[in-house]
Amino acid sequence: MPEVSFLAKILAAAVGVTEPISAQDTMTLEETVKADAGPGLDAGGVRFELHGYARMPLAAQATPREPFLVDNDYYLSGFAYTRLYEPDWSELFFSAQKGNYKAEFGIFASLYSDYAAPELENQLGIAQASVTAKRFLDHDPLTVQLGVFWDRFGHLEPYDTYVFGRTHQGGLKVAYDLPGGGRAQTGIGLHQAQLRQNQGLTPIAHVAGTYPVGKLDVGAYVLRTWTRDVRQLSPIQNGTMWVAGADVRAPLPGDRGHAYLALALYDMTKVLYLAPALEVMHSTGGRGLTENFLGLESSDDGTGRMYTLAGDVPARITDDVGVRAFGMATWVRSNQIDEMDPAVNRDRRMYVKWGLEPSYRVRKGVIVAARFDRVILDLYDAENSFRVLSPKLVFPLETWGELALQYSHYWYGDKVTLRPGQVPLVTDPDTDVFKLQAQVAW
Repeated sequence: MPEVSFLAKILAAAVGVTEPISAQDTMTLEETVKADAGPGLDAGGVRFELHGYARMPLAAQATPREPFLVDNDYYLSGFAYTRLYEPDWSELFFSAQKGNYKAEFGIFASLYSDYAAPELENQLGIAQASVTAKRFLDHDPLTVQLGVFWDRFGHLEPYDTYVFGRTHQGGLKVAYDLPGGGRAQTGIGLHQAQLRQNQGLTPIAHVAGTYPVGKLDVGAYVLRTWTRDVRQLSPIQNGTMWVAGADVRAPLPGDRGHAYLALALYDMTKVLYLAPALEVMHSTGGRGLTENFLGLESSDDGTGRMYTLAGDVPARITDDVGVRAFGMATWVRSNQIDEMDPAVNRDRRMYVKWGLEPSYRVRKGVIVAARFDRVILDLYDAENSFRVLSPKLVFPLETWGELALQYSHYWYGDKVTLRPGQVPLVTDPDTDVFKLQAQVAW
């Protein structure tokens, strides 16, 4: 199983078990908190294992009622998402391994039905199934995976987003361990058409690699997703999206943590017609990117470019004091231009967000932390921004998980409102929110 990240070992819950796990490796330089080896059973020469992750938040404002926020919907909040009030989520991975071959099945769900009205779209059932062959054809560095699985590229943990993308596909991946500690992989897959949303069958292909250069770990990524599924009596048109970029991770002096930096380019042509084979920047497929960044009104069905710079620096000051600085910026070029109305204009628009989270271990099993977030949804429209201060009390469960109590106060610019239709007859988001949360990974 993947290892626990450096900062989590020092201040376990200040970073927390926050990245949903998968038994499959992710091609990324960014370290994430993972569970140790999970429970297993050997029978007839086959190793059976169960791994999982569960996040159980309970959030409310003072009334109490469910909070009305602009930054708590993973997909609909877009760049505004901060993960301060992320929704519940569970995933279970069952695997059976015989020698170098492993079959794995993933079950995902959100919105626990015992305390909420069940919604079918949140109960994803058996979402993944794949077979992995290591030392393929008796060649030690070669690994092949076939089935329905995801790959994750450039994960930025403080915002739980993917700078280069997370794939949603059925396909094939070939990975090769390079001499000197590097790794290269390539793959191709498909996402089925979603004709009710006017999205055609969408292939996705990628090439990615990481390699140590001195004390640095350097990665490079190229992904392409497209559709040519034009049908009679359908508005679907040809669409293409390219993602290219690189990232680097460098250790801080004195073994006090690391600094991570990623740079990505997205080139999009009529991506509105792409099925969600690629999730990037809290946007699923081309429609998500069009809604959140390019604009639905006059962007030529999702045509434009985006440039993203992201960074994350978790650091240990002393054995009991840590601090994390993080942020990202996205520059958008779009055909949706309105020089008179900044709310409609999407061209030459700069999105910026950054944050700082100091933490202090009071004693074994008790950590206090405070996170400050600044989110600017248009650098040239000062009132379209907000700030959040979130003190937090955390009780780490070793490296297995955490219990946490959090309060947040929001300061909004005059132009920050709830999304249209988010809450009937309500436009102003809440300013004070509380949360209790448990999360574990095993």
